[in-house]
Amino acid sequence: MESSKQPWKIWLFVLGLNSIAIVGAFYLKSIGINLYAFRGGS
Repeated sequence: MESSKQPWKIWLFVLGLNSIAIVGAFYLKSIGINLYAFRGGS
C-alpha cells in the first residue's frame, strides 16, 4: 500500500502554505499595508 505514505506529504504542503501566508502577512503589516482593508464592510 503506497497510499499510507501520502498523508505526511499533504500535511507538509498545508503547513508550508500556512507558514508562507503567516510570514507574508507579517511582512505586509511591517511595510504598512492593512490586511483588514480588503475584507470590506464598515
